[in-house]
Amino acid sequence: MIKAIPTNLITGFLGSGKTTAILHLLANKPSDETWGVLVNEFGEIGIDGAMMSGKGAVVREVPGGCMCCVAGLPMQIGLNMLIARSKPDRILIEPTGLGHPEQILQTLSGEHYSEVLDLKATICLVDPRNLKDQRYLDNENFQDQMALADVIVANKTDCCEDSDKARFDEFCRSMKNKAFKTAWVAHGALEHQWLDLPRGHQVALHPDAHHSHSAMPETVPLQLPDGELFIRRENKGQGHFSCGWLYSSMLVFSFDALFH
Repeated sequence: MIKAIPTNLITGFLGSGKTTAILHLLANKPSDETWGVLVNEFGEIGIDGAMMSGKGAVVREVPGGCMCCVAGLPMQIGLNMLIARSKPDRILIEPTGLGHPEQILQTLSGEHYSEVLDLKATICLVDPRNLKDQRYLDNENFQDQMALADVIVANKTDCCEDSDKARFDEFCRSMKNKAFKTAWVAHGALEHQWLDLPRGHQVALHPDAHHSHSAMPETVPLQLPDGELFIRRENKGQGHFSCGWLYSSMLVFSFDALFH
C-alpha cells in the first residue's frame, strides 16, 4: 500500500504573502521529512521558486500565467514530475494570486489523484488592509479564494490598525461559506497543525469566473539564448501586469546603485 501524500493549497491574492508563509512552514517542518512545493507565478520569470530552493523542499515551478489554465495540464505535468522525482512526505501548492482555486481543487480531488494525494485544508492568506478596497471586494477570483478556504489567515498584521482587524472579523462573519478557522498573524507565521485540518465542502460563488492569463503549456525552465546577456518577458491579466528580466550571471550590478 502506498500512503497518499498530504497536500495543501495555499491561496491568496497578489501580495498577500503566500511565499513568505510557505518559507515559514519549511523552516519549521519536521527535519526527517521531504516536502514538495509546486509554485506558479503570474510573471513569466519565476522568483518564488528561486527563493524556496535550498529551504528544505523540492521545488517545481509552473512558469507564467496560471496553472489551472489549459484544463490543468501545466499543473498536472509539474505535479507528476514533483511526485515521481522527490517522493515527498507533504506537498504545498501555491497558485498565482490571480488564479481561481475551483479547477485546481477539482483536479487534485479527481480520479487521477484520488489514491495519490490526501487533500487537506486549503489555506487562504489576505492582507486585511485590502478589505477596504472595492477593487478587491468586487474581484470574483478574490471572493472565491476566500469562499473556498478552510482556513482564512489575515497576514501582514504588523502593518494593520485596529480598524483593519475589525473589518476582517466582520468580513469573515458575513461570509456565506464558513471556514473552519480564521487567524491573525504577521510575517506569514502559519501554524503547522493547520495543514492537517480536513478539507471542507465549500462551494465557489463564481465557478465560471476564471480568465486565462496566457498560460504556457511547457514546464521547462526559462533559459537565456546563446550569446544573450538578458531577456525580458511580460504577462497580463485582469487588469494586472508583470514584467520580468532574467540576467546572465556574468553581469555584476552595483549594490549601492541597485539599492537606491
